[in-house]
Amino acid sequence: MDEGISRLPERQLLEHRDFIGLDYPALYMCKPKRGVKRDESKETYKLPHRLIEKKRRDRINECIAQLKDLLPEHLKLTTLGHLEKAVVLELTLKHLKALTALTEQQHQKIIALQNGERSMKSPVQADLDAFHSGFQTCAKEVLQYLSRFESWTPREQRC
Repeated sequence: MDEGISRLPERQLLEHRDFIGLDYPALYMCKPKRGVKRDESKETYKLPHRLIEKKRRDRINECIAQLKDLLPEHLKLTTLGHLEKAVVLELTLKHLKALTALTEQQHQKIIALQNGERSMKSPVQADLDAFHSGFQTCAKEVLQYLSRFESWTPREQRC
């Protein structure tokens, strides 16, 4: 090698005390990487995590137990033996859907009554009433046609 070039010193690691008093922008500050281990051990992290998970599971189990208590007996009897959590949730959904449909029917009936529509008759009776009304309207129109264009009077024997 050329003797005129002085040898570069070996690279040395700098410590915090080497930077004291230097004015440098914060941009050059290095942040610790994520992969660097923390001072905390994994065990001190796992303990609170386990407790949090246990509390969460306990809350879920308590809510499912309350749902089971709220279910009607006829739904509980549809399954044999112990009700699993999934079965409790399925039966709860089934019951809520039935209650929602019933509530919707009652709401429609209330609206019909408020609007002065047909009274609370059975569907068969309501259909019979509609048929009878339609038949009477049709018979009146036929008589009007016959009297107007065929010169029939309602008193004639043909009518």
